[in-house]
Amino acid sequence: MQIIIITAADANYFELVRGTILSVREKPEGENVAIGFFDLGCTPEQLQWLERQVTFIKKPDWDFDFPGRNETPEHLKGLLVRPCLPKYFPNFDIYLWIDADAWVQDWSSVELLVKGAAKRGLAIVHELDRNYNLPYGKQAWYWQFVYRDYQAVFGDEVAQQLYSYPTINAGVFALHKTAPHWKIWAEYLEQGLQNSVLMTDQVALNRLVYGTEMFDKTEILPARCNWSCNFGLPIWDKQKACFVEPYLPQEKIGILHLTGYKHDRVKLTATDGDTVEISLRYQPTQPKKMTAQGHSAIANNTLLPAGDYVSPGLKIILPDAHFPNMIVADPQTCQWPYLRREIQHNWYVDRRAASVGFLSRDEAHILYNTALQFSGKKALEIGCWLGWSACHLALAGVELDVVDPLLERDDIRQSVIDSIQGSLNASGVQTTVELIPGYSPQRVEEFSAQFNRKWSLIFIDGEHGEPGPLNDAIVCEKLAEEDAIILFHDLNAPDVAQGLHYLKQRGWNTVIYQTMQIMGAAWRGNVEPVKHQPDPNISWQLPAHLQDYSISGISGSKELPKQKLPTLQQQKLPTIIQSSQLSLQTFPTNFKNILSMVRPYTLLSESRLFSLYCLAKQICVEDFPGNFVECGTCKGGSAALIAFVIKHYSRRPRVLYAFDTFEGMPAPTEIDRHQGIPANLTGFGEGTLKASISENLDKICKLLQVRDIVVPVKGLFAQTLPKYKSAIGSIAFLHADGDWYESTMDIFNTLYDSVISKGLIQVDDYGDWEGCKQAVHDFERRKGESFSLHTIDETGVWFQKLK
Repeated sequence: MQIIIITAADANYFELVRGTILSVREKPEGENVAIGFFDLGCTPEQLQWLERQVTFIKKPDWDFDFPGRNETPEHLKGLLVRPCLPKYFPNFDIYLWIDADAWVQDWSSVELLVKGAAKRGLAIVHELDRNYNLPYGKQAWYWQFVYRDYQAVFGDEVAQQLYSYPTINAGVFALHKTAPHWKIWAEYLEQGLQNSVLMTDQVALNRLVYGTEMFDKTEILPARCNWSCNFGLPIWDKQKACFVEPYLPQEKIGILHLTGYKHDRVKLTATDGDTVEISLRYQPTQPKKMTAQGHSAIANNTLLPAGDYVSPGLKIILPDAHFPNMIVADPQTCQWPYLRREIQHNWYVDRRAASVGFLSRDEAHILYNTALQFSGKKALEIGCWLGWSACHLALAGVELDVVDPLLERDDIRQSVIDSIQGSLNASGVQTTVELIPGYSPQRVEEFSAQFNRKWSLIFIDGEHGEPGPLNDAIVCEKLAEEDAIILFHDLNAPDVAQGLHYLKQRGWNTVIYQTMQIMGAAWRGNVEPVKHQPDPNISWQLPAHLQDYSISGISGSKELPKQKLPTLQQQKLPTIIQSSQLSLQTFPTNFKNILSMVRPYTLLSESRLFSLYCLAKQICVEDFPGNFVECGTCKGGSAALIAFVIKHYSRRPRVLYAFDTFEGMPAPTEIDRHQGIPANLTGFGEGTLKASISENLDKICKLLQVRDIVVPVKGLFAQTLPKYKSAIGSIAFLHADGDWYESTMDIFNTLYDSVISKGLIQVDDYGDWEGCKQAVHDFERRKGESFSLHTIDETGVWFQKLK
């Protein structure tokens, strides 16, 4: 029996589909299986890699004619081509499709799909399972979306007939070459495309299975054959080192499908009850060789940003794009006494906490180039702040463990994860990064004992006051490999230098790097520190406590003039807005109770609702002045939730203004698209989401006893917002759920100036509708501001107004 596995991707999905393909090829059973690939817009470099891995590469056609086809993004060919697979890859018996965001963990699921297709014709998996969250009070809520999909594609009659059946996921399936499903699927798909494009292929497949005699010719397989992560995350089996089902007997998951948000590192429960942070993406068994693609490989300092310096001879990378909040700040604003303000190099900070600096460009590249010689080996960082130094270590290919107490904070941890993972994805470097919250050296010793860990490279940049650096050095010496380098940052501070002094006294070789904050290296065994040339345009000085050290790149360093030690002053601690803990497992009981009541009256995800709850509560508890405003209320569930928070937590009188047409969505414009699809072709276009006040908003508000707090305002934003702006007054919290570009611009143009300094704004459709996202950034540029956006889920974001 001839089998072919088929998938598809464009350049944006290449890293995901790379995992799909390797998850097949790196298994003995998949080493020689035929793989077909649909090129939806990959780069020449990506195609070169694909040519070495797959059997066939094809460019799909538009196999169906439908309205708006010329405006439809090319990548949607990868969905619409699926009923036509035998046309592109003839002479196979079984066609097994796997989406680019799915990968094979256990081959038994592949065998089950093939067996099912050989037995009945079609083997498929639906999205209802005891391990998912849908069966437990959410099915009725989910049916709203299913009904709307059927309605948009095939009309009310079909929707009424089929919406309550378990939805079949079309991302993984197997079909026999002679199965009658092919022809009927193509017919239904062509019929549905005359009405809508979004999800039409899957809706047509569901109608085929449930609405015809084809149900008896379809093998329904268990969830482990196509595990949909948006309905429930798996758990991690430490002993078997694999993802398994949450409930007993905890079967090993065969195909993991990153439906919805394309998860990378997530917190999962382990089978032993622990919590682990792990990537849900496929991890190749053969790591890629380190390359600099995706980052600028720079030959000399003339191509660096003005104000930067990197020593000649050092390899250079620029991961700046993955640190969107990094700016050059004035060092005179920092009160830490040991900052070398006189060094004319860029002092980088995060705009969210501008009193704490990053490593300078030169220092980051000492770190990066040192780490290159340890690629593939274990490295430890003590103190990562927001991940700038950790990113440079990870990009060198070391297997990195990071210890920092600030990693307890969800906002900092997520920022670090986003920056490091973005850099690794862009560069092509495959490695592991373990983020470990806790204080050093205690947490370092615990982690080492727990995992029998020693490190070849250690970077100490944690506690800067005594005895912290000395204690770190004492413990790290014990946990360093025989061939090891220990790096220090901020040696201009005498307390930090105590750690280097200790290692020197213990017989380690040592050297100083003349950089903005002075770095140092201690090493032993068969390793050497990198060579460094200080910036020749700087008149370098050395503090008294470092006079007895050799300086890399400078001869006669002991003759340098001594630097006067500054007077120690009280350091001001930085603050960062703390983001709400959007973990479903940490929902408080009172929120869960409210959630069950508002769920039928809102389309928002649980994460976005919990974010509204937390942000509104923060405003109330901290007693910020101003009213609350929601633009885009629909059925009123989110408005009632916010009003509930006002009622129970506000320390001052305030109300929630709830704006909506309540007559359905207004007409979108050309820019209003979802994944490139025009809004009116998605099933959520003009006229949808109609919700009368009396049947929806009034009911849920009365249920929560908050009707007196909510002021509904009916009409288009362009007409109602200017009219009510004066009555609203100052705004402490703004929930912008306008969907379209024009609606979002109306919200911000009219109300943004009324939002108080430190007021909070949540934008619901930032990741869903392209027009909404562009409106946010167009307004941002128009105001000359930079919004520090915090991600809630794949759709929602929030930020604090700083001015």
